[in-house]
Amino acid sequence: MIEVKQLSYAYSKDLVLKDVSFNIQANEIVGILGLSGSGKTTLLKILSGLLKPKQGSYLVEGQSAYLKGKRNPVLSQELGVVFQEYQLFMHLSVIDNLVLPYRLRFSVSKEEAKIKALELLEQFGLLQQKDQFPNECSGGQQQRIAIARALILNPRVLLIDEPTAALDSENTQNVANLLKSLNKKGLTVIVITHDLPFAQSLCQRVIELNQGKMIKDMDAKDYFA
Repeated sequence: MIEVKQLSYAYSKDLVLKDVSFNIQANEIVGILGLSGSGKTTLLKILSGLLKPKQGSYLVEGQSAYLKGKRNPVLSQELGVVFQEYQLFMHLSVIDNLVLPYRLRFSVSKEEAKIKALELLEQFGLLQQKDQFPNECSGGQQQRIAIARALILNPRVLLIDEPTAALDSENTQNVANLLKSLNKKGLTVIVITHDLPFAQSLCQRVIELNQGKMIKDMDAKDYFA
């Protein structure tokens, strides 16, 4: 599903990613781990389409992520992205945070989009918050809103950055349970995290970066043994 080959990236002279290669198959839960400065954030930006690789290749469903120097639409069609800061629309209600991207992607009426949004909000336990603004919701609720907003576009892969950074232990476990549930329904999940207990409770496989290099790619049960 996702294939990264000999990927390198530099913001200036020094490489922050060095010859990184891995494949991610459909329906995996993969954790990308590493300390600050390991290259996780740069890799996230490349996988999400915010940065174009300088060297190497990045394929999604066998297609290059960039065609003739432009971002391939397959990225937005196949990948949903949840950033660490959530990037919710603070001036819109919770339900409109889902309705707006759905209407823009699928060109449907507001009524049809609201039906779809309400289904997801109910699934995520957020119906009571539908008319609130994001800043009126807790950190755990905002995390679920961001995931629901990504999933309303029907991606096959969810790329999620540091999902536990602002959460307490209870909400961390709730996010792990939610991601496992989504994976059982067929969603491929890629988690960028430094939270080792969270990764151990969630991931099937671990890729570890250190100073821009990939130093491990192995089953999670062996990594945490």
